[in-house]
Amino acid sequence: MKNNNYNFFVKLLNLSREEWPILIKGMIFLLISSAALLVYPQYIKVIIDQAVRSKDLKALNLAALLAIAVFSIQAITSSFRYYYFTLAGEKTVKRLRVNLFSQILMQEMPFFDFSKTGELLGRLSSDTTVLQNALSVNISMLVRNLFQTIGGIILLFVTSAKLTIFILILIPPLAYLVAVFGKRVKTISKSTQDALATSSAVAEESLSGVRTVKAFAQETWEINRYYQQLEKSFQLSINKIVEVAKFTGSVSLIGFGAIVFIVWFGGKLVIQGEMSIGTLTSYILYVMTTAFSAGLLGSLYTDFISAFGAGHRIFELLENSTVSLENGLKSLKQISHGSIEFKNVSFSYPARSDVLVLKNLSMTINPNETIAIVGSSGAGKSTIAQLLMHFYDLRSGSIIIDQNNVNDFDLYSLRHQIGIVSQEPILISESIEDNISYGKPGASIEEIRMASKLAYADDFITAFPEGYKTLVGEKGVQLSGGQKQRVAIARAILKNPRILILDEATSALDSESEYLVQKALEHLSKSRTTIIIAHRLSTVKKADRIFVLDQGHIIQEGSHQELILNQTGFYNKLIEKQFSTN
Repeated sequence: MKNNNYNFFVKLLNLSREEWPILIKGMIFLLISSAALLVYPQYIKVIIDQAVRSKDLKALNLAALLAIAVFSIQAITSSFRYYYFTLAGEKTVKRLRVNLFSQILMQEMPFFDFSKTGELLGRLSSDTTVLQNALSVNISMLVRNLFQTIGGIILLFVTSAKLTIFILILIPPLAYLVAVFGKRVKTISKSTQDALATSSAVAEESLSGVRTVKAFAQETWEINRYYQQLEKSFQLSINKIVEVAKFTGSVSLIGFGAIVFIVWFGGKLVIQGEMSIGTLTSYILYVMTTAFSAGLLGSLYTDFISAFGAGHRIFELLENSTVSLENGLKSLKQISHGSIEFKNVSFSYPARSDVLVLKNLSMTINPNETIAIVGSSGAGKSTIAQLLMHFYDLRSGSIIIDQNNVNDFDLYSLRHQIGIVSQEPILISESIEDNISYGKPGASIEEIRMASKLAYADDFITAFPEGYKTLVGEKGVQLSGGQKQRVAIARAILKNPRILILDEATSALDSESEYLVQKALEHLSKSRTTIIIAHRLSTVKKADRIFVLDQGHIIQEGSHQELILNQTGFYNKLIEKQFSTN
């Protein structure tokens, strides 16, 4: 456990390494402000003794002015201390969030199959916020109070060794209380953070699918589901509050008891002439300063325990292995032909490894050929597209592009030359121009407009008051289904990929939108290898060849006319089923 704490502390230091120059400035001001806070009781002592004993007004005024000067120095340096430590914390957490977001995006696809989006967002927001407090104000308060506690104890010894010995007797039981309390709170804090992340995941699911929620009138059910998850987090927080309350009560009892003893014993020493009233007053001030600093160390310990739990969740993700887009393999500068071959490919998704989606599948696609893959739901059609993009590793077999195994190429160059238009294209919540140029960052507006014209999108885009600067809203909610598809097609045209995948690109459209999208797709499919994945057989009739997929196997292959001749074939059954349901 000690090694874990030490390693965590080292990780925090490394995390803030770039801000060390700022932290050093903050540390200098921290030491000055802390020293000033330890000096002022000496001037209070002089003021009281001058007033009681010598009655020297000049010396009294001088001591008061010096005390004010010390307080002024302490106030100014405290402000600078807060500024530098907070600035360092903000910069560190900003970099942490960027690194964490990059780390999440660079994970392999199986990671996202097992992770909830809401939980990942929780790590980006709530966990980093907890860690931010630990890295900024809390760490400065920790150092300041630690310095003041140690300095205060030393000055207590200097002021009165007799009284200080009694105070030191209280330290072992207090240390034991802190250790027991910390162990309990640490466990509860981590569980609380996990429960809070789960509730965030529920909220994200509900909000991202709000149309489905409202369509089924399940607002109350979703609210109850969110409430139940929050209730778990709330109950854990109650446990934490109870532990903190017990600790606070115990420390307060010991602390106030010690103050009563100090005042009683100090008064006795004053009566006996062993201590002046000013000395007793300064001693009480040192006790209060030391006790306050030590008390804050206890509360800061609680915050650091919470940060410990949040930090472990963050570092667990930061240290997770990632996939490198430029992984040192061959750079596929240009797919010259666009030939594709699947050789004895078997595959199952990591989330359900016991279910084979593709079973010893083999097929060859010629350069510039348009092929279609059809089959019932769950046959493995979209899986073929995902494997071509190398989203997952194969269980067995290989995928060959232009006589080269896809495993031999870095992912950036491979995916840069494969375009995809899916059934529900995901648009970023920026302008139409930004969404189209997503296919080719840095493209000129002329290139964007040309791609839009080829996608039959320019007319509706220019009809908007803000034209290409029109914001599409979250996931393109401001556009219709057909408009989103044509923006996605324009994006793919601008990318100009050598291999094009059309994954159910028209299945959710009305007849008019489908007609325009089909015309756009014809432009897009020219002079490139095209793979059409579709339920609607009307979209695949023009394909050079059609592969019929069933339960992970290719069971038929040929043109539409060739396949239609086989009256008992699976392709004919698909057609009959579609017409019977229309």
